[in-house]
Amino acid sequence: MKTRANVYLIGGLLLSLSTLSSSVSDFTPSYLYYFNKTPTRAVAIFYLAPTVVSSNLTLVDNVQLRQLAELGELDAHYQLALRFLQQGNPAAAKLWWQSEFDNYAVDQQQALADNLIAQQQWQSIEWLWQTNRLPQGDARQAWLLRQRSDAEYIKADFAKRHNFSLSLHTVSVMPQCKFNVLMLTDHHAGINALKSFKRFYQAKPEPEKNSFCFSEIVYVGDQFSCRNHDMAVQCNWENAVAYNWPAGFDFIVMMSESGAANVVGGIMHINSQQSYQVFLHELMHFNGFEDEYPLPEKKQQWLCKQQGKVAPNLFIVNDVLPPSGWQKSRACKNSMAYKPSPNWSIMQYQTMALSQQYRQLWQKQINQPLTKPIRFIDYFTFLGVKPTITTTSSLDKFSD
Repeated sequence: MKTRANVYLIGGLLLSLSTLSSSVSDFTPSYLYYFNKTPTRAVAIFYLAPTVVSSNLTLVDNVQLRQLAELGELDAHYQLALRFLQQGNPAAAKLWWQSEFDNYAVDQQQALADNLIAQQQWQSIEWLWQTNRLPQGDARQAWLLRQRSDAEYIKADFAKRHNFSLSLHTVSVMPQCKFNVLMLTDHHAGINALKSFKRFYQAKPEPEKNSFCFSEIVYVGDQFSCRNHDMAVQCNWENAVAYNWPAGFDFIVMMSESGAANVVGGIMHINSQQSYQVFLHELMHFNGFEDEYPLPEKKQQWLCKQQGKVAPNLFIVNDVLPPSGWQKSRACKNSMAYKPSPNWSIMQYQTMALSQQYRQLWQKQINQPLTKPIRFIDYFTFLGVKPTITTTSSLDKFSD
């Protein structure tokens, strides 16, 4: 009975609308009035005033949209796909857009592709790319970034709108900071991840204001071939010889897609899935802090045989007593290592917050350094990339 009543209601609505005029264009405001009054009757109104319905599809519910799409209304196909995407149901969306994508207007294709990017639907973007359907626009640029394409293929206006650079020549140091850091990445997700790290840091600088300044994010493509090797990120920094590096920078943060974070010779390697706390942990390595979990075997072989304070948070007790209050550390398996606190710290467990004790140790290390920080140019020198003299005899001394 309810279905029959609906049929009568739609029929009555059609009859009442048909009495308005034989010329739809003359009475479009009237049809629009009825549509705005009863958008759930969009299918019925569509027969008399398709333009009115097509231009107001955002007001139509999913059931009506589906009915309109089944009637061949292309914009309903598009709106239904877009709506499912924005509701987080990409599988349902694909059922509607994939078969009709070629028939959409260019701006609709671009908007749909942009929404696919926003929902991280990379398989769908790859299908559009491989079938030569991916339109020019932001989605294509994002796909090229994800593919680690050379920077020359990325449009300058896209980079400008998304606040990243395509060249090292556009960045400059900030003299008020003790250390200036180049922020580099080789892929799409790395750009937003580095921006997020910068926002977090600028909201609460550590260990104090003007300790570190971070450059604009620079997209470098796959020039350094950063990959996951034995669980850790490694890059081919011998390729750095081809670059003219900007003067005044101390350290590099290189963000890749996978692999465990690590610091080697003034260069932080970190992936775009890791947290800000991991970033902060690695940042402390720039100033000589050591991990408080077991160090790599190769590093233990030389570091754990030394004597005294070898890092702001590591004391080796070969024939000497540790500072008052310091506790055993797991850093060295020979049981000779001590750390400042009996509690776990950010250097032992990366997801922990920076404690006030370690913040003070960090401040002291920056202002009264126990050891001289190793800058990335020192590492390049070690690799023979730059014609400068190195005093370091072991690559292990560059690594954390």
